[in-house]
Amino acid sequence: MINYDPVMSIPTAELVAALSRALDLTEGEPMGHAMRTCWIGMEIGRHLDLPEKERAELYYALLLKDAGCSANAQQVAEWFGTDDRSAKYALKSVNWSNLWHAMRYAVSQAKVGAPLAQRIYQIVSLGKRGPMAARELVEMRCTRGADVVRELGWVNIAPEAVLNLDEHWDGSGHPRGLKGEEIPVLARILNLAQTVEIFWNRSGPDSALQVALERKGTWFDPELVDIFLAMASSAHFWYQLSQISDPRAIAALDPDPSAIPLNSLDQLLHIARVFAEIVDTKSSWTARHSMRTARVAAAIAEMMGLSKRLQEETLLAGFLHDLGKLGVSNLILDKPGRLDEMERREIEKHPQWTYHILEPLSALHPVAVAAASHHERLDGCGYHLGLKGQEIPLTGQIVAVADVYDALAHARPYRRQLDTDEVLAIMHPDAGIKLSGPAMEALEWGLSHRSEQFFLPDTEL
Repeated sequence: MINYDPVMSIPTAELVAALSRALDLTEGEPMGHAMRTCWIGMEIGRHLDLPEKERAELYYALLLKDAGCSANAQQVAEWFGTDDRSAKYALKSVNWSNLWHAMRYAVSQAKVGAPLAQRIYQIVSLGKRGPMAARELVEMRCTRGADVVRELGWVNIAPEAVLNLDEHWDGSGHPRGLKGEEIPVLARILNLAQTVEIFWNRSGPDSALQVALERKGTWFDPELVDIFLAMASSAHFWYQLSQISDPRAIAALDPDPSAIPLNSLDQLLHIARVFAEIVDTKSSWTARHSMRTARVAAAIAEMMGLSKRLQEETLLAGFLHDLGKLGVSNLILDKPGRLDEMERREIEKHPQWTYHILEPLSALHPVAVAAASHHERLDGCGYHLGLKGQEIPLTGQIVAVADVYDALAHARPYRRQLDTDEVLAIMHPDAGIKLSGPAMEALEWGLSHRSEQFFLPDTEL
């Protein structure tokens, strides 16, 4: 159970900074990309003398710029026939508004590693989609990202910045082709900050400075580039950037600090639900999975007689349990056949990623452990730590039962949806051996009595 008292809280900025690292994984970037982008962007905003309220909006826009990153992951994997994360990673260093560069990128990423005939087929398929394909992918990502940021509820202009972060100063960007000062200033800062962070992280300061100069007046607002170049002329600037790794440090940059109280989990549950939707958007096969798993887990906890607080913590762990799947390729998540050994090792990393994302939030340590233990089994045959019996927290055992139930009760690319009797026939033999006996009893009781928590339509989750 979370140790808390009536005044205990988590800084909102620290929570969002920690969760932003999940978005980095989906974009194929190392964890910390959004935080470093935030530091660069906030420095630009400070030198630009933005008003405090505008800088507060900028802070969250920078951290959440990739909130829509999962919306086009399935399409990227399908259209290119390759790992969506590596395709996105490669795109970040390409001047995709240049047709020749965009064509070279498409050819290099189509069906990587496949026989030549398959690669040619994939390239032809991409060609048929034409130039509008890039606009469509950006629109999916940016529109969804703006909606997610808006759904969090405490920002006003940040969603518009996220929507327009891929617009270019010369009008060559997407999704609307805005030009010059038509592009909101926060969006212009986002575009510059994320690009120079990417080039710095891959090739060092000289590369970041070069891309800023090369794209000045085309991608980037010339005034912002001049501000950045002046800042970046100091070696101390790059040293400070290299030190950005802890969400607590980046939280100190929030111009308008707020905190989420832990005496009630309502606000925290709302944020967790928003991130659960980001996870569930990554694949149509797991759409609403985190939402349903969380609701079923909370219902099981209630039927087992757990306290209201533990029911809420179980719900929270359910919402967050698959955060790590944002770091798994859609080629694996959507594969119609059996996974090979390498693919299985990749998918089995996702609970560990979940834990790493939540680990900096010390007040939520029990929830992090529970969320990351949803593939552990009582007999020690699970992953990622191979925990046994009571080494697995009770809330984690409950989420594990809910996770297995929902996975079996809904279609996957490799099998059809199973009905309730079929699901229970598979799960029941594991009760008390691999899966919690009391949790299984509660699940079976709820299913047999048609408890509404287990049969809510997706639209009501």
